[in-house]
Amino acid sequence: MNIVLRLLSVSLPFLILLPFGLGLWLKTQPDKNDFHYFFYGYLAALVISFYFAVRATRDIVQPLRSLLGRIRNFPRLVENSNASSPVPEIAQVVRSTDDFMERLRAQVTDLTVEKDLLGSLLNGLHEGVICLDREGMIVFQNQGMHSELVEPGAIGKAYFKTIRNVDLLQYIRTSLKREPLHQPGSDPLEFSLPGAHYTALFSPVIFQGMPQLFLVIVHNDTQEFNTRRLREDFLQNASHELKTPITSIRGYAETLLYRTDDPQKAGFLSAVLRNVERMERLIEDMLTISKIESRSFPFQPETLELNGYMRSIAELVNGILRRKEQTLEVKIDPDAGYLFADPLLLEHLLINLLDNASRYSPEHGTVTVHFSNEGKRIRIDVIDQGPGVPKEFREKVFERFFRADRNRSRAEGGSGLGLSIVRQITRIHGGSVAVLDGPVKGARFSVSLPIEPLST
Repeated sequence: MNIVLRLLSVSLPFLILLPFGLGLWLKTQPDKNDFHYFFYGYLAALVISFYFAVRATRDIVQPLRSLLGRIRNFPRLVENSNASSPVPEIAQVVRSTDDFMERLRAQVTDLTVEKDLLGSLLNGLHEGVICLDREGMIVFQNQGMHSELVEPGAIGKAYFKTIRNVDLLQYIRTSLKREPLHQPGSDPLEFSLPGAHYTALFSPVIFQGMPQLFLVIVHNDTQEFNTRRLREDFLQNASHELKTPITSIRGYAETLLYRTDDPQKAGFLSAVLRNVERMERLIEDMLTISKIESRSFPFQPETLELNGYMRSIAELVNGILRRKEQTLEVKIDPDAGYLFADPLLLEHLLINLLDNASRYSPEHGTVTVHFSNEGKRIRIDVIDQGPGVPKEFREKVFERFFRADRNRSRAEGGSGLGLSIVRQITRIHGGSVAVLDGPVKGARFSVSLPIEPLST
């Protein structure tokens, strides 16, 4: 109707002014009877103009109305009636819009299929999954989420009104306040309920560099947790049971070695004592790594003054270095004088690295420990003068019982667990460890630890 009024507003003024112009013309003519012919001609022209105006309006309005109806009912398919127009511009607009809606309808169909497929996959998982938007509202909840953790039918509700477990609620609240939020991933949360053990992971969904959604995945690892506990109990019980006979073997061997004058017997007894010492180190390392992995080892970090701390470490490793008459060199940069770490765990880390460096360094060699500042982290480099670690073995050396050179490792008497302990202690502190080439030769084990406490 608006288009009709516009057309009439354009045509009618012309038709209204036309008779006045002709009237002025007739006044100058001698024959006044021509006015009747002019009047009837004017009426005919008015009717014809109105007809063409209505027809032109219909050719424009009806295709646009039909197109508007299809847009309103999108993505439902509506019959394409009265869509053609003799006006080329209108016809082009209708065709282009129809093509665009067809492409958009196909994309919506694909997205709907993908959404249903993703929902089916998530509902088929054993893990519980909830998805939050930026306002903290739950937009998805799969069937694997245990009702003891999140109440059923939580979609559309705020997370703090539906999550029933206090540990999980606090974990999500803390993760949402973490800065910067656009970085993917968060430290997992382990928590237990009567008869069940869970691990939760919070992860943002990044779009165009900003988090749009937040996934919380809760894994029920009760079976793995119980299996791990059984394994740890077995290792601890077996280690304790082995200590008694090994201590007896050591006592008898030392007694016989002290009383014998036969060189051959003394050699045999010395070999027995070396293997007893190796077994004792292996048992101690097995107990240590078991406690660290189970988090039963107390973690009590504090700010350490490195100069004084390294003097006590030097005294502990003096016996290790004395066997090969090696020298310990400690370098602490002026801006790297303090470190936030558990003193007992850091002692295990340094002793294992220094023992490893001593075994692979030659006699009368030098083992170097260098502390440097990397902004918010302290870097600890333990450098030996050995043959180095080949690049293909630099990730595997931290695995349990892995030996790059088996013959040399057995001769040196290592347990094969020292570097694995180093990696576990580094992870507990929120750091990282890597193997690099030494400045001249040998290997450099580089540990990076935070200077300050990790934010919670």
